[in-house]
Amino acid sequence: MFRVIGSFSALRVSSRVLTPSRAFSTTGASLVAAAKPKRKTTAAVKKTTKAKAPAKAKKTKKVKAAPKPKPKKKAPTKKEQLDAMLSSKRALLKAPKSRAPGAYAVFLGEFSKVQRQQGMTTVAEIARACSASWKQLGESEKHQYQSKADKLSAEYEETLRKWWNTTDHNLVALENRRRKRVDGDKARLLKDPFAPKRPMTSYVLFVKDFVTQNKGAAGTNDITEMSSLMKSAASKWKTLSSAEKAPYAKGAEVEKSRYKQDQDKYLKSHTAGGARLH
Repeated sequence: MFRVIGSFSALRVSSRVLTPSRAFSTTGASLVAAAKPKRKTTAAVKKTTKAKAPAKAKKTKKVKAAPKPKPKKKAPTKKEQLDAMLSSKRALLKAPKSRAPGAYAVFLGEFSKVQRQQGMTTVAEIARACSASWKQLGESEKHQYQSKADKLSAEYEETLRKWWNTTDHNLVALENRRRKRVDGDKARLLKDPFAPKRPMTSYVLFVKDFVTQNKGAAGTNDITEMSSLMKSAASKWKTLSSAEKAPYAKGAEVEKSRYKQDQDKYLKSHTAGGARLH
């Protein structure tokens, strides 16, 4: 509020008074203009704008928990390891072949090689042709193959003995246990080649004699013919009287006596731990 007193000798603005000593020449219009409040500039208006809202805090990513380590498998016990070995189809040691080839097997090997070179490929055809050719051979020709078989048999026995002397016999026992478990009654067990052969029974002696007498009529080294010959021997044995079986029974007693003597020598040649002395 403004109030002018007299000839503008004193000016009171609000509660303040202007004295004559501070006189000044001005008009009322200029006073009114001077008394009006100044308008704020654009810059000032900008300064009075609302303050910006604070920035939202960034969300922190959740750190995935490390996966729990898988429990370690327990090491198998000795009993479990042994059971796994005995149930495996894989042999625990490498052994020589189970047996040496016979005379017919030697002939079959040579004959099949020639037939394959001539174009015969199927096993059945080669087997039939080989059987027919074997039956046509004379005794002297068969004897040649028998000599070859005997030589291979001697070489096999020597190889087997060397292998036995350089093999851990405890491992041999484990391998025989494995074969029994996997193959059952059909298992071919590893045997000490130095051990004496078991005695032949009266029936085995008779069959051996029967085959020798009838080998000219049937190819005894042919598997099919041999099977037929064995059946004939079994039938013949059943028809023999006690008197006819007596010689074979006496031969069986001789076999038992021979086996006992050989067994005693064999046991004496072993140390207390069971190792063979050579």
